[in-house]
Amino acid sequence: INESDRCKILSKRHIYFYLENTILNSIKAICNMYNEDYRYYKNFHYIHWTDISTWDFKECACAKTKHIKRYFTQPRFFSKVEFIDNAKEVLNRLKEKYEIVIVSMGIQPNLFGKEIWIKDNLPFAKFIGIDMKKYKDKSCIDMSDGILIDDEQRYLENSNANNKICFGDKYEWNENWKGKRCFNWTELENY
Repeated sequence: INESDRCKILSKRHIYFYLENTILNSIKAICNMYNEDYRYYKNFHYIHWTDISTWDFKECACAKTKHIKRYFTQPRFFSKVEFIDNAKEVLNRLKEKYEIVIVSMGIQPNLFGKEIWIKDNLPFAKFIGIDMKKYKDKSCIDMSDGILIDDEQRYLENSNANNKICFGDKYEWNENWKGKRCFNWTELENY
C-alpha cells in the first residue's frame, strides 16, 4: 500500500453538521432578540422559543420577516446564541472518532459570523459556508464519505451523504422526514 492509500484508510470518517437548530439553539437566540426589541410595541406578547413552529417566525407578530432574517446577520446573534443541550460535550467526544465538518447556508455577514463563532467555540471543526445567493441547497458539497445531521428535510433529501439523520423536534420544515431521527444529543451519540 502506498502512503496516499494508507492515509485514506486511516483517515477518520466525516460527520457533517448543520449549525442552526442542530448544534446551536438559534430559535432561542432569535426569540430573545425579538423579545428585547419589540417589548414596547403595541400588541407585543412575550415569545418563548418553544412557542415557535414556523420557519419564518410568524409567532413573532410585531416583526416583519425581513427583520427576523436580519437577526441572523448581526453580531448580537452570535453573542446570544447557545449550544443545544449536550451538543458541545458530545462533539468533544465525537471528534476523537470522526472528522467534524460544519456545513451551513447563509449570506456573507452570517457566514462570516459563523466562521468566527466556530473558530472560537469549536476550533477542531472544519467549516464550509455556502452562499445562499449562489446555491439553493447543500448538494454542491460532496458528503458521500460520511453522515449528515441536519434539522431541515430538504437539505437531507438532496444531499449525497452516506447516512442522513434528521435532528431535533418536528417542525413544519422536517415533519415529513421518513428516515432516521434523533431528538437530542444523547440519542445522537448513542446512535
